[in-house]
Amino acid sequence: MNDYAKLRSELRGHGIVSASCPGCGLFDVCGGIQPERALLNCFDLACCGTGKCDRVCPYKQADFMKRLEEVRGLRFDDLKPVSQTPIELPQYLPVVYHRYRRHDLFDYPMVALDTYRVIRLNQQKYQTVASNPLDLRSTFGLAPGVRVILRGTARDPFLERYWQYSQRDEAARQLAALGISLAIPPNFSHFLRVPRTDNLFNRKRQLICIEEMNGAGLMVAPHLSAVTHGDWDFWFQYLRDNPSIQYVSKEFQTGNKNRTQGQLAINAIASLQDALGRSLHPVIIGGTQFAELFATRFRTFTLIDAEPFAKTHHRRRFDLGAGKRPWRETWTLIDQGLDQNFKANVADYASSIERRCSIQKSVSFRRQGDLFLGSTPTDPALAHAV
Repeated sequence: MNDYAKLRSELRGHGIVSASCPGCGLFDVCGGIQPERALLNCFDLACCGTGKCDRVCPYKQADFMKRLEEVRGLRFDDLKPVSQTPIELPQYLPVVYHRYRRHDLFDYPMVALDTYRVIRLNQQKYQTVASNPLDLRSTFGLAPGVRVILRGTARDPFLERYWQYSQRDEAARQLAALGISLAIPPNFSHFLRVPRTDNLFNRKRQLICIEEMNGAGLMVAPHLSAVTHGDWDFWFQYLRDNPSIQYVSKEFQTGNKNRTQGQLAINAIASLQDALGRSLHPVIIGGTQFAELFATRFRTFTLIDAEPFAKTHHRRRFDLGAGKRPWRETWTLIDQGLDQNFKANVADYASSIERRCSIQKSVSFRRQGDLFLGSTPTDPALAHAV
């Protein structure tokens, strides 16, 4: 085990809140940490104490006060209600990054677009690449009737640019004019080895973005950013206070890509669903490797990834008959479009995921009325929530 893995293991929840956490003024909104060394708090474990870092930390004094003003403080009792209405979401959604090397309009019920390719900084103005729904679809090579989800998860530079310009240039209002069915908000980073004030600041930034998007008329699926038990407690309270929220999101492309951490995150979302007493519909980014696990825990869910798009542009064709590596090599003529390969790859890849989930559900669930009564006991990780 490398040093980072050891540190991550030490800082993950161990069941006992640090003895020094309850005395913190932010304990009620943070919930404390549960490190292996149960006497130490986040500042003992993760703060340099000099104020020379790039974190949101009280030791930075003037900068810290500026950050607090930026997000209206690190409290969460000043948030406006958020509402959702039921929509039809497929089990799999392909990401479309651009229309390069495609000559025809891609006709598919729904696709995901990268938010930060839809809205960009252009001559110091943060603006969308199209001004209306039809132009947006044409820009990305989509048929006029294709429904669109905005995938707001990304690397930090894109998120920070959105935060820097979103209010000044009314990014939410611009996006709302494009006929968007659902938006996943920016998932500002939550780290383990930082003072908790940094994570609370990023949580508040996401919630402000959700507030702005919802106020502009976009329906938003909150991203359940969490690294501690206290974070999951917050999301329970947030979803309880906003009872219309059914669609939530979670990315599985970074830390949760790990099999163990991914299972824990799935268990935590399922535990939220159980505690709330209502069904949640997770919108999962990059988590198709966990399709069977989601099938055992949720009645409905949606998986989003860019695998068919990326493989098509690398001249690969999805073929289950090819064995453990189903993406076989293919070729195209000079100037030949990738339309047919992309269409076939999306259709076959989606069918493969649906088949995997259907088989798993038939094994794992038994029905009585409208309720699922249990899940498969074959995976011990499913017995433990985060």
